[in-house]
Amino acid sequence: MEPLGINIGLLLIQLIPIVGIIGFPIISLLDLRKKKLSGATLAIWALIICAIPFIGSLAYWIIRPSAETR
Repeated sequence: MEPLGINIGLLLIQLIPIVGIIGFPIISLLDLRKKKLSGATLAIWALIICAIPFIGSLAYWIIRPSAETR
């Protein structure tokens, strides 16, 4: 793709952070869906992850809320 002016190495370097920024919150939301948390706790975590995606996902994986019984 070099004749088109697209450098594959540079393209991959630019795509990796974009995939991480989009994929990390999606993975966090899917993991959050599996946990049996109360409604308020679940809603707060979902809002945090959606409002500030990368930092909210990072906080979710660091804190790792334990599954509560309803």
